[in-house]
Amino acid sequence: MEYAEKSFVPLALRLRTDNSVLGRLKNIAFVSSGTIGTIAKYYWHGPDEKTWGLRFHILKNILHQYLSESLPHSTPNELSAQIDFSYISDYIELNNLPSRPLSPSVGWNSEFNIVVDESACAAYSLEKYGLSCTKLNRLVAEDRVLAQQGKPRTISCQVVVGAQMAQCSKCLSSVHPHSSPELLMPQPLEPSERIIIHFHGGAYCVGERSLTHLYIYANTSSRAGLRVFSPNYRLAPRHCFPSHLHDCVVSYLHIVSCGFRPENIILAGDSAGGALAVELLMILKEMSLPKPAGLVLISPWVDSTCAGKSWTTNQGLDYLPGLSFEDPFHPTRLFYAAGTPFSKSMHEELKCPLVSPIFGDLSDMPPMLIQMGEYELLSDDIHAFAAKAKQQNSHNPGAVQVEVYSKMPHVFVIFDFMDEAQQAFASFGRFVRAVFGN
Repeated sequence: MEYAEKSFVPLALRLRTDNSVLGRLKNIAFVSSGTIGTIAKYYWHGPDEKTWGLRFHILKNILHQYLSESLPHSTPNELSAQIDFSYISDYIELNNLPSRPLSPSVGWNSEFNIVVDESACAAYSLEKYGLSCTKLNRLVAEDRVLAQQGKPRTISCQVVVGAQMAQCSKCLSSVHPHSSPELLMPQPLEPSERIIIHFHGGAYCVGERSLTHLYIYANTSSRAGLRVFSPNYRLAPRHCFPSHLHDCVVSYLHIVSCGFRPENIILAGDSAGGALAVELLMILKEMSLPKPAGLVLISPWVDSTCAGKSWTTNQGLDYLPGLSFEDPFHPTRLFYAAGTPFSKSMHEELKCPLVSPIFGDLSDMPPMLIQMGEYELLSDDIHAFAAKAKQQNSHNPGAVQVEVYSKMPHVFVIFDFMDEAQQAFASFGRFVRAVFGN
């Protein structure tokens, strides 16, 4: 990484900015300081909660330290336009969550590329969403130009098979990717194959290919007995709204075009990915396209305005830090319009349902399972979303199920060694089987 322009405001970054030995030592020191402090506090004062072991404390506190200290959150709002967000994108990518293939004891994963050719460049008919629709169609136009030039863009997509999947699915008994490579290919194994499409979280800035998410996919694959597909959508701040949403729509429609029927698809997402799943459903409904069979939302970030009181009351309980909208590195500002100073007009734009689905029409949704932690900052926003979804689907009692896991933080399933995470995966599997009537 090289500093792009001298005219940009200098930033004090606590993690590595290159792959040098000194850079790696900088990251080791950053993690070690938090780990040592956590261990000392754990043995001196005891656990923050009786059910939290040392491993949970260490990982939770490292996440909090990374999210609250890796970017200079004290930078004034008025300097927003003077920040080199291309440089920040490189920095975030360099310090992204670890990525490596799954071990066979957990599952298998592979990738394929979705080619965004001219057939994938249909315009969005979403006039009710105003500016968001305009931005989406601008991206369609860009994709169409690239396709016509013979340089189509590609979107990579994960395919994950849980280690226990073969024991759960009759058609896959006694086979695995080594002897049956079609397991990791984007075609149906049989005409009526059921699958999960999961949009990853990470505040639209990180998460693609991360080992934490691969473990989520492998666990849900094993519990549900289905393959999991997860698009690696473009990330902010290099690509701001609605790039991530457009990529998810294109990926979903491509997977359907491969022969998977919408009525055989469970749509899922965690955190930002949960919002993407709901937004995709809104687009499908508005454009009169078939919707998937069910929806699983894990700690969905449904309100980008972060209006709930729990953003304040649950600080210190969750690993997410509470940040001000005056901060140019607030996650909402990073994904929506990095480099644009925060204003009242931006705040109003964030209320578009394709940015914050809590403000949208939630009627006529497929069966929905919402899983959340009691201690997460998003708690009030998720409860408000669930209440609205229940009210707008009151003709179908039980269509919206909400599970609150005691004393758990945001997207607690990343801590898959915790009993609560395994309970959530088991519930995910039961919900899928109930949706499909088996």
